[in-house]
Amino acid sequence: MGGISLQYQLLRSKRKTIAISFDRDGNLIVKAPLWVAKRETDRFVESKRDWILSTSKRLQMAREKEAALRLQLENGDELYYLGEKRVLIVVREDRSRTKINDVCGRLVMTVPYEADYAYKREQLEKWYRKQALCVFKEKAREFAGTIGVSFQDIHIKDQKSRWGSCSSKGNLNFNWRILMAPEPVCDYVIIHELCHLVYMDHSADFWHLVEQLCPSYRQYKKWLRDRADLLYKF
Repeated sequence: MGGISLQYQLLRSKRKTIAISFDRDGNLIVKAPLWVAKRETDRFVESKRDWILSTSKRLQMAREKEAALRLQLENGDELYYLGEKRVLIVVREDRSRTKINDVCGRLVMTVPYEADYAYKREQLEKWYRKQALCVFKEKAREFAGTIGVSFQDIHIKDQKSRWGSCSSKGNLNFNWRILMAPEPVCDYVIIHELCHLVYMDHSADFWHLVEQLCPSYRQYKKWLRDRADLLYKF
């Protein structure tokens, strides 16, 4: 290809067309049918060169803006729990362990005097992960009963470009950051993955089942597309 070489990650599946997108880190992703040759995906990418370069630049600027707005995890910073605001209160004490309490709209985090940003971020993520596992398991059991399916286990991850996934063995994976989204959005993500236990695709039947359980799912998909930055403040 002429000019700047356009590097991309190629993902093959049973899809019928070639599609391009970017992940949260700005990496170019190309999704293609199993039968399409690599040279064909190269030609497709080259034909979209102008769009790819302009979009890449726009996304880079957005990431820089996001970094500038990233919370420092100090007193008064606003976090979210199922869409509800939580004001962060940092209490420094002469202690070796960290304690986080959710009290009256505040997240009170007691940390050692020397705790820096990285330490506070690590402890907050651990707390969110623990809460997410409890909340998501309870919700998944309830929705699974409604659908008439069962799942094996739930794993909480920090996925860069996915809110959830479902394995063929019935294991559900969820991004812990979803716990910060409004509760209906969180419910949609869980329902979405549970519906994959019935349809392991995104067919019309799959979306019909999702809509039966979550009639406003399009609204919640849009929220995740437009407001995801709120879930990446730290």
